Amino acid sequence: MDKHWNPVHDMPDMRGKVVVVTGGNSGIGLHTVKHFVSKGAKVYFTARSEAKAQYTRQFVLSAAPQALSENLIWVSIDLSNVESVMQGANFIKSKEKKVDILVNNAGQLTRDLQTNDAGWEMVMAVCHVGHFVLTNALIPLLSAAAAEKDADVRVVTLSSNVVGIFLPHDYPFDFKSRGFLYGDTPYAPWKFRYLQRHFFTVDMLRYSLAKAANMIFAQELQRRFDDRGLNIISVSLHPGGVKSDAALAIFAEFMKPIMRRVMVGEDEGSFTTLFAATSKTVLSTAGYKGRYMEPIGQVMPSHPVTEDEEQVRGLWNNTAAEVAKYVEEHNCGVLEDW
Repeated sequence: MDKHWNPVHDMPDMRGKVVVVTGGNSGIGLHTVKHFVSKGAKVYFTARSEAKAQYTRQFVLSAAPQALSENLIWVSIDLSNVESVMQGANFIKSKEKKVDILVNNAGQLTRDLQTNDAGWEMVMAVCHVGHFVLTNALIPLLSAAAAEKDADVRVVTLSSNVVGIFLPHDYPFDFKSRGFLYGDTPYAPWKFRYLQRHFFTVDMLRYSLAKAANMIFAQELQRRFDDRGLNIISVSLHPGGVKSDAALAIFAEFMKPIMRRVMVGEDEGSFTTLFAATSKTVLSTAGYKGRYMEPIGQVMPSHPVTEDEEQVRGLWNNTAAEVAKYVEEHNCGVLEDW
C-alpha cells in the first residue's frame, strides 16, 4: 500500500502497452483513460454512443495535451448485450495482437428490476456477465502479451466495499442456482429493509450482489490463469467513495450534501485502479494476485463468500453455461477455453 501514490508521478512509461477500459466515457473510467493515454499507452475505451466517445476524446486531449489522438480508440460496446460485447472484442482482435491491461470498470445501477434481451437482471448483466464475456474473448490477446519477454499483464475488475456493507458475512448467497442471473435474491437483510434503503434512490442490494460476483470472478480468474501457467495478474478493488455524478445520483437528496464533503474527486477515484494496473509493487510483492484491494492499493479481506468453493464454482459454471447457451442460440461466437 502507498497512500501517497499518484499516477502523474508514479505510473511507469506506458509506451508500447495496449490497454482496454470499459466505461471510459465518464467518472472513474474517463480519468483512468486519461492517465493511461498521458503516459503513452494505446487505449481502447468502450462507450455506447459516438457522442459519448467524442466527449471522451475531447476531454482527454484537453486534459493531457501530450496525449496522441491516435492512441484513443473507441469501441462500441453495450455490456448488457452479449452479442455487442463479442462484436467489440472482435474489433479489438482485428486491430491488435496483444492486450497488456484490461480494466473491467463499467457498472450499472437500477431502481427497480430490469432485464436485458437474455432475461438476465440488468445490474448483474452489465457488472458481471458483460465483463465475464469480454475477458473471455480477449484471452488470446492477454495470453499473447503474457508470452512476451518481461511481460506485465493484468486484469483489473472494479468491485466495491458495498458487498461488506449490505451483505452480512452469513448472507445465504445462491450462486449455485442460475436464478441469480435472473434477479433472484435470497432475502433483504433487516438493516437494508428498515434503514439502509432509505438513504438511496437505487437498489443497492442487487448492486452488492453484482459486486460480490466481481470479487469472485477476479479471484477465480487468477486461479485459472495460474493453473494454465499464464503470467497474468487478476485483482479486484474498491475505488473509494468517488464524487462522480453517477455516484451522487444514488443517494437520497438529504444525503448528497454530506457525501459531497466526504467523497473524493473523480481523478483521485481512478488512482487505485491505476495502481492495480501499473504499480510494480503489485508485480513484485506476494499477496496481490487474485486479491481485493482498497485505496490506495491496500489488500483487504474480501467477503467470506469468496472462500465458499461451492458458491465460487456455482457463479462461474452457471455464468459460463448461460453465456454458452446465448451465443449458440444467437450464433455470435464461442467461449474461449479459460
